[in-house]
Amino acid sequence: MAIVQTITAYTPDILILQGIDYDHQNVAAHALSQLLNQNGHPLPYVLMPTTNTGVPTGLDMDGDRKLGTPRDAQGYGRFFGHGSVAILSKFPIQIEQVQSFHDVLWSAVTPPENLRELIPADSLEVQRLASKVFAAVPVQVAEQTLWVLSHHATPPVFDGPEDRNGHRNAAENLFWLGALSGQHAAQIGTNFIIAGQLNVDPHSGQGRKTDLIRLISDSRLQNPFADWPADDRHTVTYQTAGPLRVSELLPSANLRVTSLGMSDDPPISDEIKHTRHRLLWIDVEIPN
Repeated sequence: MAIVQTITAYTPDILILQGIDYDHQNVAAHALSQLLNQNGHPLPYVLMPTTNTGVPTGLDMDGDRKLGTPRDAQGYGRFFGHGSVAILSKFPIQIEQVQSFHDVLWSAVTPPENLRELIPADSLEVQRLASKVFAAVPVQVAEQTLWVLSHHATPPVFDGPEDRNGHRNAAENLFWLGALSGQHAAQIGTNFIIAGQLNVDPHSGQGRKTDLIRLISDSRLQNPFADWPADDRHTVTYQTAGPLRVSELLPSANLRVTSLGMSDDPPISDEIKHTRHRLLWIDVEIPN
């Protein structure tokens, strides 16, 4: 399998996968863990955070006068768990301490009056913010805890002039700034890495770039790829939109980044039905 070859080539200690189907027993992620173990790179600790993809609402969430479509779910999905997030680790995941914010309402982070043109009135008290997950995952590394903060924002496209998806994308990407300040009862330690697919490039393509820059410029974070060569800064190349940077690894300011990199560009071919993203990696040292 290509995914196993890529993972074993880069030997991560903690791996965050975006776009893997969720199942309650973590069957898919455990099967991948077993394959990695068989190929000499064990990542025995597995977590698939609770997801919003395909979760039915019973409402016409996108205002197209139809019910039960993928866009009427809490997060776009043709079935429950469609294309979610998994975390595999060499180090123990403190399962009992995982914090999930998938059920935070969009209206809890954006004033309801600013949402009236984006969400039907009967959906305001139902629509969650996360299109997939918001998970704060503590990983025990020796005597320290490293928090992995992961989400997968909705693409800021596939909507109308109201820019519903653009606004939702921006609110999702800014979520962690509030959580790090203790909003939504979040309790996140000082050692953390935001690891997610933000689905917006700070320079190219569509999306609300001012909000993204607010995130990646926050003083509590580092943006280790900020000085990466401009002609090689993209994390994916779309056949229509071209090369874009849509994924990020943003460690807390107190962590020391010792090295970083990206995998090579996957080949673009008509035979590949799904766009393939590059793997990002950073090595960090935790204080003490």
